[in-house]
Amino acid sequence: MQKIIDNAVTIFLGLVVGSFFFFAVQAKAEPPNFDQYGYRNPPPQQQEHTLNTLPDDAVSMLLEQGVLGLVVLALGFWFVKESKINRIDRNAQLEKYVVLSAEISSHLAQNSTRLENLEREIEQAKQIEMLKRS
Repeated sequence: MQKIIDNAVTIFLGLVVGSFFFFAVQAKAEPPNFDQYGYRNPPPQQQEHTLNTLPDDAVSMLLEQGVLGLVVLALGFWFVKESKINRIDRNAQLEKYVVLSAEISSHLAQNSTRLENLEREIEQAKQIEMLKRS
């Protein structure tokens, strides 16, 4: 019984080692001096984008990117629209600021002249008091 088990183990180990050699011979090695991590594909050549190529660029982006391209395109149009609205609002606020600044300047000028008049009157009152005491 022990001989049968020893023979079966020997045959099994022989088959395992033989299969390793068989598959090792079948495996193909990489070519020498090939570094797969250091290899990079050359970058694709970029076209110059101008205003004339904008429709073609938009269509190619939609075809390449799909739904995300549509979202980017929609966000671009939304951004342009909002920037125009913001520019109009900014100009309106600037006009209001100029008007308000002019009104405040005129009120400050009036208060400044009133203070100067009061200062003159106080100086005159001081001089009159000094003259009365002396």
